[in-house]
Amino acid sequence: MDAIRLHVTEPDEAREICGRVYYPHRLTVLHDPARFAMSLSALNLGPVAVGLLGYAGEVCLETAELETGYEVNVPLSGRLLTSSGPAEVYATPCTAALYRPDGRTRLRGWADGGELFGLKIARPALEARLADLAGAPVRGVVRLGPSLDLRSGPGQRWWALARALAALTADPDGPLSQPMVVRPLVDSVLAALLYAADHPYRAALAAPCPRAGTPAVNRAVDLLEAEPELPWTVTDLARRVGLSTRALQYGFAAQVGQSPMAYLRQVRLQRADADLRAASGTSQGVAAIASRWGFTNFGHFAAAYRARYGHTPSDTLHGIR
Repeated sequence: MDAIRLHVTEPDEAREICGRVYYPHRLTVLHDPARFAMSLSALNLGPVAVGLLGYAGEVCLETAELETGYEVNVPLSGRLLTSSGPAEVYATPCTAALYRPDGRTRLRGWADGGELFGLKIARPALEARLADLAGAPVRGVVRLGPSLDLRSGPGQRWWALARALAALTADPDGPLSQPMVVRPLVDSVLAALLYAADHPYRAALAAPCPRAGTPAVNRAVDLLEAEPELPWTVTDLARRVGLSTRALQYGFAAQVGQSPMAYLRQVRLQRADADLRAASGTSQGVAAIASRWGFTNFGHFAAAYRARYGHTPSDTLHGIR
């Protein structure tokens, strides 16, 4: 996981660095050049790059066709006048702008400063994820709609996931950086975007899914039980048992009563309980054990643990049961 955190005051340097993280572009400074500054915190997470980008005053960024990837931009304050091909959008904290590989883009904003959340998605990653979800080949550029409402419904749920990636840029060595956390998070962000955005495959995503056979679901359960420490995604698990992700999710819902990732969290909770019992009387802490099993929010972990076992993780660690 490659991390960048910097503050520069030269436009040429800013253009070159930002172009390496996102896309090559032309930068036009629309305020006093003597006050120019750019800040960027970014992470390369394999199929996606995520960053928080800010300028000290109004600028305009223009690219050729993106070609190699898709992009989602969300201003964290203010608004951004942006276009991808012929579609023009005012992006705001409530409206994300979406960009396709086959369109020139233009962004004008930052008149009042502030930061932009930018998510770059490698074209093969998004198109392969869509093909898996839709159960059909994806040929050519996915014609994403130009904007996404973040205030309610699927757009709001996508933004809740994407915000976790934004938090990761602020703490690239924190608990969210663990492979067992970040890989499923990236996978979920891609899937949630495809369910939330407008595109020609929406009907295929909503169509009934063939039911998964019991043996395949049982194999998936066995894999999660045997290796819960691996950074599983639904895509990984479905591939291992020869199903599409939709078929696996439907099969789990019908036969197990919950999603594969919810089942995995329960398995990891069991492993955390076993570690707490084994660590009783030692110097190990609850937070370290929770983090080892991918629970990055201690409050959520403690609540889930108490709901399952009837007492707190600290009680278990200290032998008060």
